Amino acid sequence: MSLRTMTNKSQLAREFAETGKLSSVSMIDMHTHMGAFYGTYLPEAKLETMIRTMERENIEWIISAPHSALFDPVGGNSEIREAMKRHPDKIYGYYVVNPHYDHDLERDLAEFDGVEGYVGFKLLPDYHKYPLTGEKFRKIYEFANERGLLLLSHTWGHSAYNPPQMIAELARTYKNIQFLLGHSAPGETDYAIQLAKSQPNVYLELCDTGRLNGMVRKMVREASSEKVLFGTDFPWYDPHYMLGSVLFSGIGDEDIRNIIHDNAVRLLGNSLKYRALKGNGTQ
Repeated sequence: MSLRTMTNKSQLAREFAETGKLSSVSMIDMHTHMGAFYGTYLPEAKLETMIRTMERENIEWIISAPHSALFDPVGGNSEIREAMKRHPDKIYGYYVVNPHYDHDLERDLAEFDGVEGYVGFKLLPDYHKYPLTGEKFRKIYEFANERGLLLLSHTWGHSAYNPPQMIAELARTYKNIQFLLGHSAPGETDYAIQLAKSQPNVYLELCDTGRLNGMVRKMVREASSEKVLFGTDFPWYDPHYMLGSVLFSGIGDEDIRNIIHDNAVRLLGNSLKYRALKGNGTQ
């Protein structure tokens, strides 16, 4: 399609179409992983390869939960701590909780505030076959609520373990946690959109679902661009793939900036502020 026939009026979309890169606004990816994943070949899964892609595509920073942590929180959470040490200006981390592991959670929570780069938690209830509202997560929610942290949870419509209705219940109870709906609950995304619209501490996240025709525009129209976050599942998808879904969705440039950059900056800033206050004993 030629630029003359493009109906999208976005100058950012035009910049990308003409240059193959968005240089004027950096991206921030709120949903990433790193490292090998069993049974699958991911050519960009190594940390240094991901860093090169970030530099090439103008990704300012990412928040990540290593693949290893999704199933082995002992080794995996060590991996994200090492990555944050090596690239403190590019990588922030989610602490991953597997409710079936009897590991050093008490110790890790005691040390959490001293780990530079942690901004919240990552949960995968569908994978672990344990519900979001289960008692084993209570300590995590109370801890995160005290600090105003982010909580990215895998969500899926009509799931027994992480439907958006469970997020609604938790968000009303733990008002200081910023809940990120990983994948925005495919199958019940309409409910997720209305939840993000009505609940101040709930956000939609674009990973996978944002590629569906008209979805980004619908989220912005109904919940506003301030409630939509850029996430890609990188290295499963190249971030430019999801960027295209945003740039060519028909929304305005201010909305695009909110989604790919500004919302993340605001949320991360609030999370780090709460952590600093808690660490200094002033909250």
